[in-house]
Amino acid sequence: MLKHERILNAKFTLDGLTGASPNGATPSSNVQTFTRPSGGTGYTIEPGKLPLDKTFKDSRYAFDGSLTQPINRLTSLIFGAHLSTEHDYNSFGANVGFTRDFNRKNTTLAASVAASHDIVRPIGSAPTPFASMAAPTGGIPGEGEDDGGRHHRGPGKAKNVVDAVLSLTQVLNRRTIVRFNYSYNHSSGYLNDPYKLLSVVQGPNGTDPGEPVDYLYESRPGSQTKHAVYAEIRRYIVKDHTFDLSYRYFWDDWGTKSKTVDFFYHLPLSGGHALQPHVRWYRQTAADFYHSYLLQNAPLPTHASADYRLAPFHALTLGLEYLFPIAEGEHMSVSAEYYRQFGDLSPPSSLGILSRSNLFPEMKAVMVRVGFTHDF
Repeated sequence: MLKHERILNAKFTLDGLTGASPNGATPSSNVQTFTRPSGGTGYTIEPGKLPLDKTFKDSRYAFDGSLTQPINRLTSLIFGAHLSTEHDYNSFGANVGFTRDFNRKNTTLAASVAASHDIVRPIGSAPTPFASMAAPTGGIPGEGEDDGGRHHRGPGKAKNVVDAVLSLTQVLNRRTIVRFNYSYNHSSGYLNDPYKLLSVVQGPNGTDPGEPVDYLYESRPGSQTKHAVYAEIRRYIVKDHTFDLSYRYFWDDWGTKSKTVDFFYHLPLSGGHALQPHVRWYRQTAADFYHSYLLQNAPLPTHASADYRLAPFHALTLGLEYLFPIAEGEHMSVSAEYYRQFGDLSPPSSLGILSRSNLFPEMKAVMVRVGFTHDF
């Protein structure tokens, strides 16, 4: 690569989410009423059902760009920028990195650093940690978390994120490439999810053990440090058939550890068309401050969250992608994936109705993606 051979990459992403969203509260033998984010309207949950807000919807627009500038035939610098926006969340970031080839370009060392500044502006303003959920005051029927900006948002809450990645890629032979990397991430600022609750339930000596008596907003630490190691092998088999197998181990100072195995198989078809099946397996432990619920009259912990994403669980993803050319230098892809999450439905410590209820949401999702690539 010569100095004048700059490479510019740009990517625009539009994400849309719809479906029921668990709010973190526990089931009850009575009808439960919850206030939506704005504090205006509420929604009710039938007895014995896990509380879900079925009006949840959200959308995100994101732009990522990068410029690769060769320094000489073995070394390149990479500069990038990121911008994403949601109705209540904005993120701005930049990154810089370098790559260096060795060993007749069979070995590549890469390093990068990124920083971002995020602003959270929850509907109705960010709640005070461990504050009780207020009763609905009346509002727009059908209101969801993404309300298109119709409701008041308080002052923004900031979050700063720093990432660093060190990577080594090695060509083993004409058919096999391996890659290893270590990543570091540190976040500080507002790390709560302003839409998640914890149920406060009657203890074992109460008149109705396990029944909710209050709902509190969650409280997470003000910083988080994450580490991950990653290994990947890409192997050419025969006639452009290839597979990609990777393993990732993750840990953080919130007590969470996870393992991920990812497998892709590239199956070429005629005329530049191809199919790519995908299988992903994931397992994680719980964060130190994860609680399915809190007990009435017990001292509050320093931090607590009932967010299922911080619970112990494992998940499986099955997918298939179809890739095809549409013109010279232009390609499209269409993919569909099915995601299923599994967790502890009824922990042994559950009380009363909670011992007979599912405390972990039955998470299923279907994801559809459409991609377009144009070579300049």
